[in-house]
Amino acid sequence: MQYLLDDCELASASRDSVMKSAPIKKYRVKRTFKWVKRKLIPRSVRAHKVVRKWRREDTDNWPPTAHSDQSGLQRYEYSWLSQNGEDGIIRYLFSEVGFESRYFVEFGFGARQCNALRLMIHEQFRGLMMDASAEQCDFFNRAAAKLNVPDVKAVHTFVDLDNLESLIADNNVPPDIDFLSIDVNGNDYWFWEKLDVISPRVACIEYNSGLGPEWSCTTPYAADFERFSVHPSGFFAGASLRALETLGEKKGFRLVGCDSTGTNAFFLRDDIDAPQIHTLTAREAYKPHANWVGRGISEAEQLEIMRSMAYVEI
Repeated sequence: MQYLLDDCELASASRDSVMKSAPIKKYRVKRTFKWVKRKLIPRSVRAHKVVRKWRREDTDNWPPTAHSDQSGLQRYEYSWLSQNGEDGIIRYLFSEVGFESRYFVEFGFGARQCNALRLMIHEQFRGLMMDASAEQCDFFNRAAAKLNVPDVKAVHTFVDLDNLESLIADNNVPPDIDFLSIDVNGNDYWFWEKLDVISPRVACIEYNSGLGPEWSCTTPYAADFERFSVHPSGFFAGASLRALETLGEKKGFRLVGCDSTGTNAFFLRDDIDAPQIHTLTAREAYKPHANWVGRGISEAEQLEIMRSMAYVEI
């Protein structure tokens, strides 16, 4: 299947928006900066920075007073070791539904910043991390050992549909877990659809908000999918919120909201009695992509770009 479309297939306004936002240049600069850091800073030093980050003080100001005028999940957002306010949202959801297994599975993560770290450090969760970055897995395992965090590990692996469930089974993950987080910038929809050997009570799935709240679509499955290799703009990635909402319903989950940056969607399993946490439609929960909007690419322009790419409707 052809993923990378020729420039002539993009509307001129869409092409201009991509160039104006300079996502390709920013990505290349970021990659170069990371390469330089790896070469110049010893691995032991970089690993110690992870330990220092995990030792940071968490906030006692929760829910944040600065968000007192917000509604829904945004009222509770803050980041301690998460990227987009997920720490506060996850903290709120579990304050309402409680803990049972205290076990998480997260794949697609960074050792210094991901969604399950607060649960692991403050709520004594056990768990499994998986990622294609050997370095991030090494940093995570070093930090966990240094801080004597028990029963957690990061496994270096490239997840695909063929090995996904065997990886879960081989690492002795219990069938009923409290928390699942999927953030792989590509096959998120297909992995969640496939994943039946575990049943999380709370799920956090990344979505592509550039696809808007109505279009039900995802990237086609590709075992070797890598976002920027497939299309250098980075816009060809993941699934729409509408597609994930429908998939969640089929799997027995209800959509309860998104973070304010338009990055992650949150779901509760249907059997959880939490009437105070309202079920939302994709239209009600949707948040635009704050980063792309901040670069001057409107929601309409984002959707125009996305519709020129080889997404498949679900």
